[in-house]
Amino acid sequence: SSDLNGVCAADEFIFYFNAGGLGFDFEKQLSGLSDLKFYRMEGYLFPDTYYFYKDMDPEQVCQKIYLNFQNKMTEQRYAKMKQLGLTLDQLITFSSIVQKEAPNTESMTMVASVFWNRLNNPDSFPLLQSDPTKIYAENVIQPNMEVFDQAMIDAYNTYVGAGLPPGAICNPGVEAIDAVLANFQSDYFYFNANVNTGQTYFSKTLEEHNANLEMVQQQYAEESATANEGETNDNQ
Repeated sequence: SSDLNGVCAADEFIFYFNAGGLGFDFEKQLSGLSDLKFYRMEGYLFPDTYYFYKDMDPEQVCQKIYLNFQNKMTEQRYAKMKQLGLTLDQLITFSSIVQKEAPNTESMTMVASVFWNRLNNPDSFPLLQSDPTKIYAENVIQPNMEVFDQAMIDAYNTYVGAGLPPGAICNPGVEAIDAVLANFQSDYFYFNANVNTGQTYFSKTLEEHNANLEMVQQQYAEESATANEGETNDNQ
């Protein structure tokens, strides 16, 4: 098996990390997890700098990562989470979508507000329609299933499954978690971004959203034309 830079075997780490049961307080919040969840502890490897030594016991590696997560989830964050009616797993799942969707930290709070608005208006917006959830379902879950389960794939793909997925699609940072906990009040139900500039455009209606999509496509075309013009000048 492959290893994590000589620290421990990757497959052993994945086994121990998802097995849990290491005695941390936050693990008590993880009862009643969905049967459709792919990796039990996806989302709980907090993005940070960790110091390990070579040939470390995989359980010790996991303990370091679990402890870091426990330290980041402060009493204030738990209080806000409960005030918003979220379980810990829902918070981390929600935050993972924001982490993947927001082109930069500055846009996270507003991106979270769009998904809050969709979750709070299921009659008009039954689906979150997040591209990264579809990518995770098709590129991470489907190729790595021991037994094929279409229900699980559909539950993670928010173009098919309603509400939040059964689990996280990445490991969110504290900025994404705080963006969800901010529960910023906006009137926006759509957003799109220019991935080259990081500029995010928010809209209230589908009509406005389609106009923003066209605008970004025009921006890409202009960027491409400018780049080609520069190459032409360089070759003269």
